[in-house]
Amino acid sequence: MTRYAVLAESASECATGLARLCEALGLEPTVGPVRLTDGRWLARAVTPAPDVRGTLAAAAGTR
Repeated sequence: MTRYAVLAESASECATGLARLCEALGLEPTVGPVRLTDGRWLARAVTPAPDVRGTLAAAAGTR
């Protein structure tokens, strides 16, 4: 899993950056904008988990 972060000066800038990042790269947000102790804002996203539904059934069928 790859993790991405957005660091910004305001909550709205951080939320906008997170939305753009997720849309551009097909990511899933994991942490919405949170204020850091230094006054900046941080948000995080990750690559989506692979769709494993049916994977075990398909693997069992090839035996």
